[in-house]
Amino acid sequence: MPIKQEGSNVVVKGHIAGSVFPTSEKDTNFPVLVDGSEQPARIEGALYGRALELRGDVLVEGPVVARGDLRIDPRQGRVQLRSGLTINGSLNCHLQADTQPMRAVQKASLIIKGDLVANQNIALKNAVIFGSVRAVNCTLENCVVLGTCIVEERLSVRMSSLGGYASRDVSFEGACMMIHALGESLTQPVMAPYEAADGTIQASDVRYYPAVRKLDQLMNLVDLAQADYPAYSLLSPHTDWLESPVTPNAALDELHAESLDKWVLSIGGRIGDVTVISSSIDAMTAMLKVGFEYEHYHPQRRQQYIERLRGQLTSSEQWVLESVCPA
Repeated sequence: MPIKQEGSNVVVKGHIAGSVFPTSEKDTNFPVLVDGSEQPARIEGALYGRALELRGDVLVEGPVVARGDLRIDPRQGRVQLRSGLTINGSLNCHLQADTQPMRAVQKASLIIKGDLVANQNIALKNAVIFGSVRAVNCTLENCVVLGTCIVEERLSVRMSSLGGYASRDVSFEGACMMIHALGESLTQPVMAPYEAADGTIQASDVRYYPAVRKLDQLMNLVDLAQADYPAYSLLSPHTDWLESPVTPNAALDELHAESLDKWVLSIGGRIGDVTVISSSIDAMTAMLKVGFEYEHYHPQRRQQYIERLRGQLTSSEQWVLESVCPA
């Protein structure tokens, strides 16, 4: 059977045509293990459990909800969640020790379409998130987040790319990328080097994605000696992050009547000729629009929208869009 109880776990294997929910009151006490380590596991509906573990090759078409914690262990496979994720506890993405840093999005071990919300902490590695992230604390390592990270306390960005952020504290380690020049924090951002598992050190280097998009990299290249980046693509903590009074952010539950002094990422006054990057911004906007609205389109029209974008997208962007919007 695809669903059965093994010890203290409810184990799901193989193909489930519907959703996975507790069928009795006692089932609500058991953690749920979706095991795709031997053969791919696919759930066409939603997934709910007291605590969840996704192991190996796992595909969930519907929403994923965990009353407790969620542990993701792709091993040599890939976990794909196509309708967002809500966790009452924390999320931890476990990777084997010999996993190499993700230099291209095609090597992502975790793909999530939709928003990722956790009431506690999030730790992600080798992940592509086609949506926003919300948590108390969040650590991104070798990740791409095509939305905004809303973090109540500390956001750590390590060798990752993200669309925007709003947090109390933020740090950038190693080679990072800002897909949109949007960010605010109560404290000054920290720029630090990144130390890999093998002991190598990557200096701090934060780039603005539309300015380097022609290189077909959603991730900042690890070997900067081989990267032909234009000078204006560099985001400097001395010129691009400014301390300024801003309107309280409702997403962070800032209920102040007056403005707050924050460190804001802004490149409006530095890049004068926006025509250089306008086409890149337009293409990214069209990609995000189609990706988020894809399920609402008529089934016969969906692939037409994808085809229209092919000529505008880089191969990395096209791979991400086709991964979250399957035919």
